Amino acid sequence: MNISSLPRKARPLALAIPFFVAAAAATEGQPPASQMLEIPAGELQTLACPDLARICDPSEYVERTVPIKAFKLATMEVTFAQWDACVADGGCHEESSGWAYRNREVHPPCVAGEVCQYPFDEGWGRGERPVVHVSWEDVQRYLSWLNAKTGQTYRLPTSEEWEYAALAGADSRFPWGDALDPEMLNCNGCAGDWGGVQSAPVGSFPANRFGLHDMLGNVSEWVSSCVPLNEPGSQQCTSYLYRGGAWSFDAPNIDPRRVNWNYAEFRAPFLGFRVAQ
Repeated sequence: MNISSLPRKARPLALAIPFFVAAAAATEGQPPASQMLEIPAGELQTLACPDLARICDPSEYVERTVPIKAFKLATMEVTFAQWDACVADGGCHEESSGWAYRNREVHPPCVAGEVCQYPFDEGWGRGERPVVHVSWEDVQRYLSWLNAKTGQTYRLPTSEEWEYAALAGADSRFPWGDALDPEMLNCNGCAGDWGGVQSAPVGSFPANRFGLHDMLGNVSEWVSSCVPLNEPGSQQCTSYLYRGGAWSFDAPNIDPRRVNWNYAEFRAPFLGFRVAQ
């Protein structure tokens, strides 16, 4: 499911600060997380709930200017290497495997005859590729583990924060201009060997003006914003938004303003995430 609109604007109060902060403490045994970039305060002209303090269905979205407070966002998506460290440490386990692919043919690092807690990499390789096949609920386990390991407060960005960061101050349709540049991202119909076939390693494409890689294409990214139950006035989440398009999305469907959503347990080979603070 998705919703999009005509081009809108993101206006930062200043350019992003070119200062990177190590996400994890440098103590032995604590795995590194993605580097975080300071995103300056500003405002975003977008489609959003009439009252940002409440949850609303996307059908209720209105055009409005949303203030964005300064925050931090990971320069790249969370990788298989980072997620696998959580699995190995016991932080990304389910009580009994609910992985959608638990009955599939066994592939490394899974072992035949044992419950597999590692997300499937589709045979593309793990390491520095963005993790996929992780649900919104799975991501919450990863964040709890990462915060316990680092003593930090990592979270998912809101939908408005994500869009603001993806546009990086642009008034055009894309951060680089009004036309899709197939050299700038991984999508079905874009340049390179990955488009329509598989994900690319994180950081394979140029960063936007804020210094963020792969906000568009490669893999879609979960955000914290949600859709309520289909009941009048409900403030209980039933589905969560994801943004950015992916390697499998046709080029015309890549849009920094496009909004998709699905259930919290949904997993797909095109869907991952990045962390915010």
